[in-house]
Amino acid sequence: MNKSLSIFFNFVTVFLAITSIIFMSGCLNDDNLIGENCYDGELNNGEELVDCGGPICPPCDPCENNLWDPLLGEQWVDCGGDCGPCDPSFNGQLDPGELGIDCGCEDCPACPELCGDGLPNGFEEGTDCGGPDCEPCPTCTDGIMNGDEIGIDCGGPDCDPCPTTGDCTNGLQDGDEAYIDCGGSSCPECIGQISWKANGQLFSGDAQASATMNGTSIVLAGVSSTTAQIGFTIGEPAGGFMNGNVITMNTATAPGTAGAYEAVGGAETYSTANGGNMTMQLNYVVPGAGGYVSGTFSGNMQSAGGMNVTISQGTFAIPIN
Repeated sequence: MNKSLSIFFNFVTVFLAITSIIFMSGCLNDDNLIGENCYDGELNNGEELVDCGGPICPPCDPCENNLWDPLLGEQWVDCGGDCGPCDPSFNGQLDPGELGIDCGCEDCPACPELCGDGLPNGFEEGTDCGGPDCEPCPTCTDGIMNGDEIGIDCGGPDCDPCPTTGDCTNGLQDGDEAYIDCGGSSCPECIGQISWKANGQLFSGDAQASATMNGTSIVLAGVSSTTAQIGFTIGEPAGGFMNGNVITMNTATAPGTAGAYEAVGGAETYSTANGGNMTMQLNYVVPGAGGYVSGTFSGNMQSAGGMNVTISQGTFAIPIN
């Protein structure tokens, strides 16, 4: 092979190698795919709609955002004003042939179907509430924390300010709460709770957990769904009811201060009046109707026949009636 032909073949080889590199580098692969952007026809980048809205893409056309923008002149969702005319069957008005706003006509949905669409239509009195089909609209006098309220019937844009600065979720008793995160003018109602072990078997007052004032005494009662019952009459201590009171219940203090327990099905009844010794500590107490009492108890009681029951790990937290 002469020198000129050799040079020619070397040139061709180099040319093909360079061409191959250029061609292959132009192919899309995992290293050079075009990243997510506002022109890829995909809903990404936090976009509100495909390739628009969100933190980096151009704003979406308000006439195509599936929202009612009355401040932009829309008569209803994405229609009217600067947008196209509204379909009479979906224009937020009661048109001939409709039973309610945008419902009940030949091409309209049934009115009860509109109670969750975020629009004031159908027979609703407010947005998705009121009327014969939807849930009642929240009011500032219904005794329920609903609507935009921040407490029961208070706070938010429509109701009077709440008379407490308490936080119903912080694990503290603040504001005018009756106990930790419950009761008062803003927090949910306090629910009575009592639980105990009898000879090692756990019971709870899931059928009843109550506290009432009987003269100057607080009477606790707990009934489990399995019919086991426990109760205490807590006489007022000499210095009055105070947080941290330790109450002893035995034959020396009964009947003014006493405890009783009835086994499942009434198989046996025990009481400190028959013997035994119970100790109760009041961790928190506000005596009287509308007050609250919480604490712990443990010890033992006896039946009239001298049988013994051991009560342990007793706890209670109950509003007082």
